[in-house]
Amino acid sequence: MQIRGVVRVAQLQEHPPGSDRIEMVLSVQGVGPSQPRRLVIPYEFLVREEGLEPESVVGRGFLAEVGQDAERRWVIHEWTLAPQSVLRPET
Repeated sequence: MQIRGVVRVAQLQEHPPGSDRIEMVLSVQGVGPSQPRRLVIPYEFLVREEGLEPESVVGRGFLAEVGQDAERRWVIHEWTLAPQSVLRPET
């Protein structure tokens, strides 16, 4: 499924708990009504994309190809991130 939106929150989390595998979990807005609001960037993606940190993606727009894994989590397979933030800083 292809979706587009804006990253509101990004957090690094260990998955499965107790392992050494870190994933980035994104809460997004601006997606369609039947589309997921929580996306996962898998460990392999983070290793491949050096410098990808939670602070660097919050507020930026994206276009992503996502699919569900065995646990029914929405995982990003490919994505394009806007070059700069599309949200105004909070005052």
